[in-house]
Amino acid sequence: MRAKRLRFDRYVLDLDRGCLLLDGNEIALRPKTFAVLHYLIENAGRLVSKDDLFAAVWPNLVITDDALVQSIGELRRALGDDGPRLITTIPRRGYRFESDVSAVAAVDQFSVNAAPILAASGDEVPSPEIIVKVRTPLSFFTTASTDWRIGLFVSFTFAGLLAAGVLWSGIASDWRFLHVLGYGDRSAIKNPAIGAKPSVAVLPLVNQSDDSGREYFADGLTQDIINALGRFSALTVISWNGVFPYKGKPASPEAIGRDLAVTYLVEGSVRQIGDRVRVSAQLVDTRQGRVLWSARFDEALADVFALQDNITTQIVSALAIRVAQIEQRRVFAKPTESLEAYDYVLRARPAFQRPTRANNVEARVLLRRAIELDPNYAAAYAALAETYHIGASMGWAESPTATLSRAEELAIKALSLDHSEVRARVILARIHIFHQRYKQAEAEIERAIAINPNDAQSLAGRGNILMWLGQTDAAIEALEQAQRIDPDLNTIDRFALGLAYYLKGRYDAAIEQAELNLRESAGANFNRIVLAAAYTQQHRTEDATRVVAEIHRIDPTFDPQEFGTKFLNAADLKYLRDGLSKAGLYPAEAGATRPLK
Repeated sequence: MRAKRLRFDRYVLDLDRGCLLLDGNEIALRPKTFAVLHYLIENAGRLVSKDDLFAAVWPNLVITDDALVQSIGELRRALGDDGPRLITTIPRRGYRFESDVSAVAAVDQFSVNAAPILAASGDEVPSPEIIVKVRTPLSFFTTASTDWRIGLFVSFTFAGLLAAGVLWSGIASDWRFLHVLGYGDRSAIKNPAIGAKPSVAVLPLVNQSDDSGREYFADGLTQDIINALGRFSALTVISWNGVFPYKGKPASPEAIGRDLAVTYLVEGSVRQIGDRVRVSAQLVDTRQGRVLWSARFDEALADVFALQDNITTQIVSALAIRVAQIEQRRVFAKPTESLEAYDYVLRARPAFQRPTRANNVEARVLLRRAIELDPNYAAAYAALAETYHIGASMGWAESPTATLSRAEELAIKALSLDHSEVRARVILARIHIFHQRYKQAEAEIERAIAINPNDAQSLAGRGNILMWLGQTDAAIEALEQAQRIDPDLNTIDRFALGLAYYLKGRYDAAIEQAELNLRESAGANFNRIVLAAAYTQQHRTEDATRVVAEIHRIDPTFDPQEFGTKFLNAADLKYLRDGLSKAGLYPAEAGATRPLK
């Protein structure tokens, strides 16, 4: 008979209750993170490859390395100082669990004194991995930064779709409340616990159009729904990158709810036939698998934005959530009068998810066309600003300063048209950081977070600023918070997280972030610099030498005197240069010591 409890070191893994215990107190873990730990423990002492873990924990799903790195990072944090010792990284191969494991009798001296923070079954208590706790009023970023994914806020057919699990209960009287048709079983819905925020995942809408080339349209609508819902402070919304692995993959709502630790799920399809759009959608309670609301819509394409109000109103009655009047106005704002301009913006979006020099230029062309069609389209200006910011950040611009100036002009133009344009504020904050104007950067990022508390790039920007200001612990907290909402952090934000880990002496974690970045963006040479410093601090001389050679080969003009000069804390800069000097990238300095963890 299989053991129900497994003891290792000072801990007990309770398989029946699905929890990790330390001295009888439960340590909160997400369901997938628990599964990763279980698999590692069952294979203690031997190398476990990433493929082994993907097959065991995420069977039949296409998952990026981010999901695994995030789970390993969560485990190490949960295990505190024991984490790096118990779970070791074998570079480019996998992980090894370093502890003896023994079975424990069903009843032993451990008793659970603390109520579980997160139940593997998907309890109504919101998951700490998703909830956005706005703790510090700081913001953003490093030398050159960008947001690879642009979440333009465009309200469309379900834009509030799940304001769905999210809305209503005291919306101001000036809001038109249309008649609710009342699909589904509303008797199953309970008011969320006081202080708990409903958590929602909007799955990629299925493209049922005859033209497979319209896939971008279905994805764009999904992204708009997610970004619209993120503006409601009473709701926690999983990012597009969090739900994308489920695109085209069969999985039950219960399984997805457990994987993402969400209570509600929106799923549906979109079909465009000529000048008409057909949308079907439903809201599901993942705990019970019950449909709470469903509807079908068949509207003229010209009415696609008006359709938002109709869908949102029908869902509004599904759950009782208070929504501020200003949030209503933001969600129901019409982004553009031109459907053709909107279509150009949707076509440009994929370039922001995995930018290359070529697709960045192509996106710029599409966005200029959108602006020609609607000169007052704020989201198009913000997206165009981002293409310039990406060009400067990735080293594609002949004159980075001039390119950033152009980005700044476009972002300011976007805000003059719509002061709630989140992407424009994030870009301005990144530009302020480039010029080391940290107060201005902080102000812009905090405005962005106030508008959309679920925007991962804004939250990551806050972490960037905290890092450069020398508040490394708070920076890591903010960046990890962003990563919980968006597991696929962009290259710059993941670089910032890796650098912050390095400053805290968490070299394994720093190496993981840098290596992951380089697998996805081989040209992002700045990651190799952190990698070289972390390798040499671990006395991995051979690996450090290899990376240093790559740095000089890719960028023969690399100037170590400039790297890291944005640090306001002299001790942080000194410690970074200590690693660089040991790696042979910087003249040796005396007196640099490892910072306290």
